[in-house]
This record gives sequence, structure tokens and C-alpha cells, in this order.
Amino acid sequence: MFFGKKKPKDSTESTSGEDSASIQPNPAKAEPWFRHADNAKDSLQHAYALKLFASGLSFDNTRLDLVEQILSCAISHRDQGGKGAPSSEKKEIEGMGPYGKFASAYYAWLRDLSNIKLALDFMRQALAFDSRPWANHHASTIFKMHLSGKTSKKGWVEVMRLCGEANNWDLAQQAGAKARELDPSDGDLDTELKDLAAARAMTEGGYTEAAGTEGGFRKMIKDADKQKELQEEETLAGGAETAAAPLQRARQAYEANPSDTNAVAKLLQLLRRVGDADALNEAKRVALSAFETTAEYRFRMFAGDLEIKAAEQRVEERRESAQEDSDNEELAIQLEEAERSLQELKLSEYSDRVEKYPTDRKRKYDLGTILFRLGRTEEAMAQFQAAKDEPRLHADAAHNLGLCFHAEGWFVEAVAEFDEALSRVESSEREKTLDMKYDLMLGLIEGAKAEKDLEMAQRAKSICSEIARTNIAYRDIRDRRREVDEVIGTING
Repeated sequence: MFFGKKKPKDSTESTSGEDSASIQPNPAKAEPWFRHADNAKDSLQHAYALKLFASGLSFDNTRLDLVEQILSCAISHRDQGGKGAPSSEKKEIEGMGPYGKFASAYYAWLRDLSNIKLALDFMRQALAFDSRPWANHHASTIFKMHLSGKTSKKGWVEVMRLCGEANNWDLAQQAGAKARELDPSDGDLDTELKDLAAARAMTEGGYTEAAGTEGGFRKMIKDADKQKELQEEETLAGGAETAAAPLQRARQAYEANPSDTNAVAKLLQLLRRVGDADALNEAKRVALSAFETTAEYRFRMFAGDLEIKAAEQRVEERRESAQEDSDNEELAIQLEEAERSLQELKLSEYSDRVEKYPTDRKRKYDLGTILFRLGRTEEAMAQFQAAKDEPRLHADAAHNLGLCFHAEGWFVEAVAEFDEALSRVESSEREKTLDMKYDLMLGLIEGAKAEKDLEMAQRAKSICSEIARTNIAYRDIRDRRREVDEVIGTING
């Protein structure tokens, strides 16, 4: 086998009968699908959003920048018990654009993320229809899926071959090693592993394209120039001289077509990575201009995030100054004013985003957090109550809602919310439980004081003891233990 060249069995034709090497992306046809997908995702219509994303990818397979949004949507679909893709929808997507088979296979897997068979079929179709970056991006996830299951030698060999074709050499060699562990006597596998190592050396050296082709080594020089461009962008933070070349190219592309959202996004990314004051000011201007030109709200949010970042930096500077001169009251006042300005700015930004995306629970959660910090507890409670409808936010939203009830003196309700939060914490987020238990303990202590409730006080003592056994240095747990003993003594008379 010659890794990086083999095609899947059904890869000879696209849905339109064209050879996969001749088909071209069509961003104009894809963009409306992506825009509608983003709206559907914000409305928590996860299955529908995935279908729209896949429809767009059937026309334009270059939008790897969307992969995190797509995966987030797929994970939410899975976590809410979403079902697999209907056959009719898979066929519909397959027949849409020139990358239909790739997009349909991707859609099928996204609707059933734990299905290894669908994951492998996605990789095959991605490699068949000129979508190798997608296969490479997801190779690690698919490799881990095999690690977590009882994968046969045949399964590991297939993973090795697919990762090799995706030019993900490290994973290909690891998969090959797994296969060899299961059958050390397989001479054909040894040969294939040697071929894999050779293919890696050939591809990384550029010889597979240069050898035997007219102007081959001139092409290698051009590719080296392209690689230099990529390396310049990857090391952009290294200094102004390195940044100059990719920034200049990005500015030229943007100035040539300010309504090209890809050109805008590229320039904004590079400016943010440079990170100095001039670059960030330019990024803000470009983002706001792009919002006016394209009406894409993501650019408005980008500009807002830059403002928030600048305000956070001012707070850090004020805090450092205040710590260095702790007796200076003026510096303390300046820090307080900077912190207040930051919260007000976040309030303005997050309120606008909630108004734009009224069904997005995450944005409601963020807004609630700011309202609570500003002492607007009743308004914060409404946001946290709405955020609890999102499964992945439920525990944190219930915890914060409990803090709101506690601040209002509603200790019974606070305790109920803290209990609910603890019952909904994911196994992967157990580090949150100590904070939740501490706040539950405080609610029980205050409730016991207010209601003269011995049962609440005794439960607070039990939780206090549990926290102390876990971490005796946690916050003021020693003082709290003495306090709860005093409360029990007072109630008992």
C-alpha cells in the first residue's frame, strides 16, 4: 500500500459524476446554509442545525473553521438523547452538492457520535472527496474511540490505513503498533508498517509530488514558500518582523473585498494574535466595519470581546498597583472603579447578546453572572432559572441560583438549589462539588439560625466535617466548624 494515495472503494465518482479532483467548493451556495445553521444552533435546534451545517459542507468543504461549532452542536444533541440521522435526510444531503457523500457521512456520524462504524465511514468519504483536513482533524477522536473499545487487529489496521491516508502519521503508526501487539507474527503487517514509514518520509520531504514531474523541484520551492507563509502565521506572536508578512497578505485580501467574511475573519485572527494596542484597535475597527457591511453579528461580538479584554487588562494593572502600595486609598478607589466599569461593560455586551439570541441559555447564564456581581439579584435569578433548561448548564445555574436565594435571605430555597446542583454535577466535573458543599453548608447554617432548626444545623455540621476531612485548609472551614457548634448549642439551649 502507498499511504496517502489509496482511495476508498466508492470514491471514483462524486454525486454529479465528476472526479473528486476536479470538483470545486462553492462558498456562495454554502454560506446561506451555514447562516441558517448558526441561527438554528442558537435556538437549540441541534439536530436541525447539524443538517444545515452538513448541507453547507456539501457545497464547500473548506470551512474547517466551523468544526468547533459543529462538534458543540453534536455533543449537545447527544447529551439530550438525540436520535440518529434518518436515511431520507442522509440521501437528501448526499445529492445536494459535489461533496455530498462526505457531508452525508459526516452528518450521520454527528447524529450518533459514539458509533465507530459511522466515524470510519466519515473518514473514508472525507478522504475520497478532497476533504483530508477534516479526516485529519477528527483522527485523534476516532483513534480514542478504538482505544476505549475492544478493537480487533482488523480494526486497528483499518485505523492505521485511514490515518496514513490522512497524513496523520503519528496516529497511523500507533494504530499499526496496536495491530502488531495483537498479532506479532503477521509479516504482511510488518511490510505495511515499513511502507508507512517510507510514505511518511516521502510525503514530509515533498518527494512524492516532485519526483518524476515536469518542474517538480520548482514546485517544491514554491511549496517551501507556502510553508514559510504558514510558519510565519503559526509563529506570529514571535515579533513584529515575523508578523508583517502574513498581516500584509491578510490586509490586502480584506481590502480587495471587505465583504468577504473569510478574509475578515483571517485578518481579525492575525491581529488578535499580534495582540499589541495598535493591532487590537485595528481589529476592533475592522470587526465593526464588517458587522456594518455583512450584518454578521459574530463580528459585533468580536469587537465587544476586545473591549472586554482591554477592560480586564486595566483591572489587572490597577490591582497590581494597589497591591504594591496597599496603603494608598486612591489606588484602591481606582481599582474599584475599574472593576465596576468592567462589570458594566460586560452587562451591556451580554444584554445585547441575549436580546439577539433570546433562546441561548449559555448567554443567559453569562448575563446572570454579571447581574449577580452587580447586586441585581432578582434579575440574575431569572437568567439562571432559564439557564437550568440547558442540561450542560444545569448544575452551575442551580448553584448560582442558590447563591441568589442566599443573598435574598431565602435559605430554604437556597439549600434546595444547592442540593439540586450537587445532584447534577457530571462525573468529569467533581472538582466543583467542594465549592457547592461549602455554599450548601453556609445555607444550612443561616437557615438553622433563622428557623432555630436543629436538623439543618446538624446537617451543616456533617457537611463541614466532610469538607474538613477532604481539605482541612479549605477556606475558613475551621472557623465554620466552631460556628456550627455554637449554633447547635444555642438551639439546644
